[in-house]
Amino acid sequence: MSPWFRVQELAVEIGLRFAKVLVASLLGLVIYLVLTGLVGAPASVQLALESWIAGALVFLILETGIF
Repeated sequence: MSPWFRVQELAVEIGLRFAKVLVASLLGLVIYLVLTGLVGAPASVQLALESWIAGALVFLILETGIF
């Protein structure tokens, strides 16, 4: 294998991992907006972190194909 191919694989892998974090963040943002808007929960840093974690868990469940 050429070194260029290995660098290309690494760049694709980094891009995929970044995309996963981005999707988890977007899901977390939707969860946060639902909780603060519709449910009426007070906005806080803790709620934002918990929403991001929940978004990551939802993405992980969807990715593994449980449903």
